[in-house]
Amino acid sequence: MKTQTNQAGKDPRLVARVDTQTQQFIAQAAELSGMTMSQFLIDSARSKAEEVVDRITRIRVSIETGNRMLEILDRKPRKPSSKLMQDALDYKESVNDTNATNEAHADPETP
Repeated sequence: MKTQTNQAGKDPRLVARVDTQTQQFIAQAAELSGMTMSQFLIDSARSKAEEVVDRITRIRVSIETGNRMLEILDRKPRKPSSKLMQDALDYKESVNDTNATNEAHADPETP
C-alpha cells in the first residue's frame, strides 16, 4: 500500500490494488457495517495497527512476576562491583575513542 500526497494540502491518501473478489467482499462487509468502503478500510486498518503496536510494544507478565519486579526495584541499590566499574570505564573509553575517530573523519564544512 502506498501513500499519495496531494497539492491541495488535504490529508494523504492510502492506495491499494486488490482483485475484484477482494474488493467485492470488502464492499459487502462495509455495507453490512453501515460504513462507506473508505470508512470500513480505515477503521479496519487502524484496529489492526493498534493491535500490532500493542502486541509488540507491551510487556505482559503475571501479577506474581509484576510484584516480584516491583520488589526488586524497591530494594536499596547495592554498591557496584569492581568488575562493573571497570566495564563502565572501558565502555566510556571506547565511546570516547569512537567519537574522536568520527570527529577526525568528519567533513570540515559540516557544522
